[in-house]
Amino acid sequence: MSIDPAERSGSRPTLEAIARRASVSPATVSKVLNGRPGVSGPTRERVEHLLAASGYAQRDTPPGPGSLVELVVEDLSSEWSIEIVRGVESVARESGYALSLSALGPDHAVGEDWITGVLHRRPAAIVLQFSALTAGRRDQLRARGIPFTVVDPVGDPPADVPVVGATNTAGGAAATEHLLDLGHTRIAAIAGPLDMACAVDRLAGHRAALAAAGLEARHAATTPVPSDAPVPSGLLDPSVVVARFSREDGERAARELLAADPRPTAVVTGNDLQALGVLDAARSLGLRVPEDLSVVGFDDVAPARWARPALTTIRQPLQEMAERATRMALRQHAGAGSGAAADEHAGGAPGEPVRVELATTLVVRDSTAAPAVGTGDEPPVRDHVLADERPDVTTVEIIGGPEALRVGLHEYDPAWAVTFAAHRERILRAVGPLDVRVEHIGSTSVPGLAAKPIVDLVVVVPDVTDESAYLEPLLGAGYELRVREPGHRLVRTPARDVHVHVYERGATAVTDYLLLRDRLRSDPDDRALYEQTKRQLLSGTWDDMNDYADAKTDVIRAVMGRARAAAALPG
Repeated sequence: MSIDPAERSGSRPTLEAIARRASVSPATVSKVLNGRPGVSGPTRERVEHLLAASGYAQRDTPPGPGSLVELVVEDLSSEWSIEIVRGVESVARESGYALSLSALGPDHAVGEDWITGVLHRRPAAIVLQFSALTAGRRDQLRARGIPFTVVDPVGDPPADVPVVGATNTAGGAAATEHLLDLGHTRIAAIAGPLDMACAVDRLAGHRAALAAAGLEARHAATTPVPSDAPVPSGLLDPSVVVARFSREDGERAARELLAADPRPTAVVTGNDLQALGVLDAARSLGLRVPEDLSVVGFDDVAPARWARPALTTIRQPLQEMAERATRMALRQHAGAGSGAAADEHAGGAPGEPVRVELATTLVVRDSTAAPAVGTGDEPPVRDHVLADERPDVTTVEIIGGPEALRVGLHEYDPAWAVTFAAHRERILRAVGPLDVRVEHIGSTSVPGLAAKPIVDLVVVVPDVTDESAYLEPLLGAGYELRVREPGHRLVRTPARDVHVHVYERGATAVTDYLLLRDRLRSDPDDRALYEQTKRQLLSGTWDDMNDYADAKTDVIRAVMGRARAAAALPG
């Protein structure tokens, strides 16, 4: 649908030529160009396409900057949308713009009335939550030079649509890995509507984490369930139920999951509202959280913190996502047609499409714990009398002598959790019927914390002096002995990438490890302090790793003190 050169005026075709090509009157073209009503949808899209292709998005005299940033949300009453509003409003205000709000409902689509109004308002930029724009709508906005970005899109927008999202797959995996770390194996999931990319990605992360641990969540069918349609029962196997992102549907799905025999000991959900519904279902069924059932949400909206018990959840940085999307759109607005230089944070020159994913993080609160005795998920109880007991060692024996520290700091790698899960299974197979507990500790267990790439595990045994019951099997499984000291044994892989710390049940060191780990997972200030300390220490060289460990002691004690105070534990 091109324009003959003879029909052009200067560098652009005339409106009359566009009208002829579109088979409409010049008045209709004028209405479309100026955003006035009275034009059918198909005709408007046809004319918009010709206007955009003919260069009318780049006017000889660019329009003056708008005074508004337009935000399009699904539901103004939801906590999710409130976080988005806060982010967009803060950037709009600091940039000197007013905020215009539109709520479109759950169908995620903008209609003719909205596009007519927005073309009349001519905002400086548009931020859309979820919302899908048709090719025609995108052409209409571009023809007016109105930039737009999408936060957490429903599907997979075209490559020319700027998008800000979160690491949903990694977040879904982290939720399930946390439960695996606690010892759960019967982990069910409530997925969000499968026409939404975020729900699909979170479920994929959950399934990947189970697979890495040798478990499985099996699909019985793969047909997506739209977010605005009834959710059929039995779409997935009994360990996964699809539901809308609401408290009511979370409760309904939880009742279906908890009717299984044996019932799950833990549930991961697609968002916090679903998780609150799980808490409702558990209460009505007489189940205690977390004693009988652990629950993990996703988003970390305000009700997650207010819930009783407070929700363990995956924090999606909603406000930061909205701020980033708004800045991207305003940079496009400021640079349109000006040849402005590329912005390193926008990913390229103004107007260049960008895809951004911000990191999700695990926030551990009160709704998760190790599975209770009697659920069938706890380690088997050792039923034989301990043999070969002898007094514990009284000195520190380091096998092989001191070693220089030759590792540096690395950003968090989800593969560390996979490594932990594999070694946990390896250890449990090695020690057989021994009553042990295996936990992921150390900085590799803390998402977002730069760390040495050494995966640390703690193994709790009934009697640390009974080395024949655990040490010999571990050495037979391929580990090597590094340290034998009072109350503690350390074995490691020959590659030195995995350290296994063995303690006796009731050892204060185990409590301290877990307290420090959970504090660093949940408190961003202490996590940042610990990371900064490690970076400073590793800027130099260390002839002995033990000296390096000792140099962190003061900071660790300070963090532990705050953790104990928060948990109301004695010092």
